[in-house]
Amino acid sequence: MSNYLKFTLGTVLLASLHLLQGQVPSAIVFEDADLCLRYVMDENDNRIVDFSYAGYRNGEEVIPTVDVVATLAPIPGDNTSRIQTTIDSVSNLMPDANGIRGAILLEAGTYEIHGTLQITASGVVLRGAGSEDDAGSNTILMGTGNTPNERNIIEAGGLGLADWTAQATGTLSPVTSDFVPAGSRTIEIGVPEFFNVGDEVIIYQASTEAWLASIDNGATGADAPWQPGEIDIFYKRTLTSVNLLNGKVTLDVPIYDHIDNTLVTPQIYKLAETDIKTNIGIENLRIVIETNGELTEDHARNAIVLRGVEDCWLTNVTGLHFSYAMVDMTVASRVTVQNCKGLAPHSLIDGGRRYNFAVGRKSKNILFTNCEASLGRHAFVSNGTSSVSGIVWHNSISDSDYSTSEGHRRWSQAMLFDNIRFTNPNTTRLLGLYSRGSFGTGHGWSATHSVAWNVDMPSTNTIVIQQPPQRQNYAIACKGTVSGQGPFSQPQGYIEASGSEPLIPSLYERQLANRLANGAPTDAPARFHVARAGDELSISWLDIADDESGYIIEVSYDGVTFEELIELPADETAYTLPVAQLTGDMVYLRMFANSATTCPSAYTYTASIDFTVSTESPEVSNFSIFPNPAKDVLEVRLEDASVSTVQIFSLDGKVMLSGFLTKTINVSNIPPGLYFLKIETSEGGAFMKRFIKS
Repeated sequence: MSNYLKFTLGTVLLASLHLLQGQVPSAIVFEDADLCLRYVMDENDNRIVDFSYAGYRNGEEVIPTVDVVATLAPIPGDNTSRIQTTIDSVSNLMPDANGIRGAILLEAGTYEIHGTLQITASGVVLRGAGSEDDAGSNTILMGTGNTPNERNIIEAGGLGLADWTAQATGTLSPVTSDFVPAGSRTIEIGVPEFFNVGDEVIIYQASTEAWLASIDNGATGADAPWQPGEIDIFYKRTLTSVNLLNGKVTLDVPIYDHIDNTLVTPQIYKLAETDIKTNIGIENLRIVIETNGELTEDHARNAIVLRGVEDCWLTNVTGLHFSYAMVDMTVASRVTVQNCKGLAPHSLIDGGRRYNFAVGRKSKNILFTNCEASLGRHAFVSNGTSSVSGIVWHNSISDSDYSTSEGHRRWSQAMLFDNIRFTNPNTTRLLGLYSRGSFGTGHGWSATHSVAWNVDMPSTNTIVIQQPPQRQNYAIACKGTVSGQGPFSQPQGYIEASGSEPLIPSLYERQLANRLANGAPTDAPARFHVARAGDELSISWLDIADDESGYIIEVSYDGVTFEELIELPADETAYTLPVAQLTGDMVYLRMFANSATTCPSAYTYTASIDFTVSTESPEVSNFSIFPNPAKDVLEVRLEDASVSTVQIFSLDGKVMLSGFLTKTINVSNIPPGLYFLKIETSEGGAFMKRFIKS
């Protein structure tokens, strides 16, 4: 049996079984019969990216259990200096082969903390006896007083001088790929000789005028547009392969926004790391900040701040009465925050406050899992602009929110809100992957390539999903009111299966399990294009991957069931197909890169060829439709006044709507699915666009 038939039959049988149980498969990310996750690109090469690299050691190792090397019991009065002295003593121990020095155990009881505890050495763990409110069996750090003003209770990492964007001398190379879609791990570079497998590198993209113009200069509404140099992108990665012959290198973690060399030439260089600390853990503690009331701010600002860290963790920590965050982090990579609570902040209910679980600038691949927040304004939030990417909030709950969990400002990339539950809200809008326009200081597009998956909230509350220019945001199987109607008008993002139970309950869990079992899939080809020239179809694409075994082009005559048409060698970028090899009036083509050792790549955009449409007909200028997917209304934009009629028909050819063309088309009565909108001109020409009815 062919791989295609195994995939088709296995998927149909599996989907049928789960559909009977009320679970709905996604059309754009699903598991095939070989238990490989498969993704589907749209016409802009957008796809749901792999979020499974978030957390400690990219999710590939469990958090270590560190032996206790020092123990303290509480004393009356200020305990800051004695705990700090013990931290410093352990920090001076020789680390073992894994970089671990040891754990400090704070026995059960209440410890007044009048200052700030700092962990500035790698391999040091601060551990308590538990995080509940009973001091008889738990460890409570009581943040007392306000000296210095609005301090942090615990700080960990390289702190003020930490950075991971400095360049190692003599290692700068341009990225020469024409285009690389988000979710890819392979890039072409000008000087591969500078690099070796295992090198830590930075991929840096400057925010040029051309690049900013391509994203509407941020869509900042009444505020000033984003300026060059303000929205630069940094990715911290490790090289897993270097191919000197074709100039390609492979990264351990995908990039999370498109590279387009017509707009800006990114650069790659070896990292000259500064003061980044690893294997720091904070465990089994309760941090209570003393205040003068719920709306006061003359007290400690944060329970925990991480700055300049990699491969660190917080486990079973509760923080109360902070004004900004239970945990905030900057210059952070591969951090896991698990089984933690950020509860009952005390502050004004105003801007810059109550960000319970937050990431700031230069934060990458961070995992928050099994966490709980309450009374936040932005309980789960990225507040670090374009240097933030790969952030996962998973299997967590937020109660009594005053505002939206979101990408807060300026092009945060690849955020996943997975199995998040919102209860007892104090506001209507609870989650946003959208444009914030002129909110704040020109926040503009606050999220791109980001996903809300199986998010649950009351039906009267809203999730806003909007589509950034040439990118996408997604909502799959979310409860509540899901739409593209945000505070600033923008096209609706991809919305699917709202109110349903997804066939994949947790995207993060399934992506991690798939990668650990199968390895990272090969990269998909990009810019898939099909054009008819007489009796032939000219097919072209960009070769992205460095490890593909070949390419497979598939064909369909109904847009649903595909079969293998031809297999091509690796590194090909074009193919000419005689029309005589195809049957039927409407043909759909797509392709993917195959691999002998890992799962196949994502599917390209599905191109459709209508052989009933004359190639002699005049073109319709500026023909576009949006939103896509559409829920109630489909808006048509075109300039050709000779267009007169419109039809919408399903994949099986059934006409769902027919009439004279108007600017807006009511599709609310059409069942969810994939459709084609066909317009006809008075000269006899016909043109078609594909859209999804959500």
